[in-house]
Amino acid sequence: DLSVYRDLLDRGPTEFTGFGELVSEAKVLGLVADGARLPAAGAGQELTVVLDRSPLYAESGGQIADTGTITSASGARLTVTDVQKLNKTLWLHKVRIDEGEITEGEEVLASVDAAWRHGATQGHSGTHMVHAALRQVLGPNATQAGSLNRPGYLRFDFHANGPLSEAQRSEIEEISNAAVEADYPVRTFETGLAEAKAMGALALFGENYGDEVRVVDIGGPFSMELCGGTHVSSSAQIGPITVIGESSVGSGVRRVEAYVGMDSFRYLSKERALLAGLASTLKVPSAEVPGRVEALVARLRDAERELERIRAEAARNATSGLIDAAVTSGSTLVVGGRLPDGIDAGDLRSLATDLRGKVADKPAVVVLFSATGTKVPFVVATTDSAREAGIKAGDLVKQIAPLVGGRGGGKPDLAQGSGTDVGGADAAMARIRELVLR
Repeated sequence: DLSVYRDLLDRGPTEFTGFGELVSEAKVLGLVADGARLPAAGAGQELTVVLDRSPLYAESGGQIADTGTITSASGARLTVTDVQKLNKTLWLHKVRIDEGEITEGEEVLASVDAAWRHGATQGHSGTHMVHAALRQVLGPNATQAGSLNRPGYLRFDFHANGPLSEAQRSEIEEISNAAVEADYPVRTFETGLAEAKAMGALALFGENYGDEVRVVDIGGPFSMELCGGTHVSSSAQIGPITVIGESSVGSGVRRVEAYVGMDSFRYLSKERALLAGLASTLKVPSAEVPGRVEALVARLRDAERELERIRAEAARNATSGLIDAAVTSGSTLVVGGRLPDGIDAGDLRSLATDLRGKVADKPAVVVLFSATGTKVPFVVATTDSAREAGIKAGDLVKQIAPLVGGRGGGKPDLAQGSGTDVGGADAAMARIRELVLR
């Protein structure tokens, strides 16, 4: 319910002074908390303050709001944590009163956190640089689909048919940083919408613009966009731009993320420290780390394949004598038992089907157990003639699962389960024989 602001809206828009100054004298037009106007508020309260003029940027155009302070001659000090626009005209300052008392009608001093603003301008101007670089690399169809910039960071969504290649990503980063190094002047001016478009200024598709628009020009033809945000005064103030990721956010829309300024430096510093640590561990120069890591990965894969071969051979050896040791009753065969630890459910299933194939010419049940850590996987397989005699793997699994502290199920020809009590394997095997050989 925004009706509490109706009177304040009727009194006219907030005058934004933040393009020219970071500290402004202002008058408190209204104090609002819990949907009601207040004549005054004291220390510890959180509320919304409306001023007649403000240097604090209200969140819009992808740029998050400034932070700062509001102070008064009477000793009140308020921390501004957020600034939002109402009807695009009224600035709503979300504040916490740290000390003193603020009253409606009081004269105050509104101040922007200078470090925060500097970082925010770096992020916003960096967004324009990345947008211009994207259009150079991908063409004019790489238009903006959304953005977010905050101190030290930018996120830019753009229309594209597919992901960026590594070469394209590097080129975008290089073009952006070349523009930073060129130290292009950043010029902002207001003009008519038609005139701005005639000059080649880019407008955000779907955005409603008035007859008068604000143009941000960075380096003449390099970048010219309609924008109401705050910016650096020259491109060199953006600092280094480091692209940290690129991803899909929807059909035909991609997202690129980057750090700027000191955040970019810190990111690269961490990457350098990581590389130095790897180089030290591998005892090679940094330039040789990629090759050494690739060689180690290849050796690891070879070792894993060899280990898998040894494990499979050991499993086959473990089952080689099971058929000779099978228990029979009439023509029915029960083949199986507990295999060595470390054989997972997938390998047990393969071994069970292999054993079943070797006794496929007679009624037979294959039962295999193993232990992997705290789990006890088990598998039951039946031959065609065993099923014809009414012996079903799924039914057997349900009978033995409780004996190993687990559950299981499956089809008549193959079923499996898992428990936690390896000591119950002998009892489960005995139960199978009892069920099959009775």
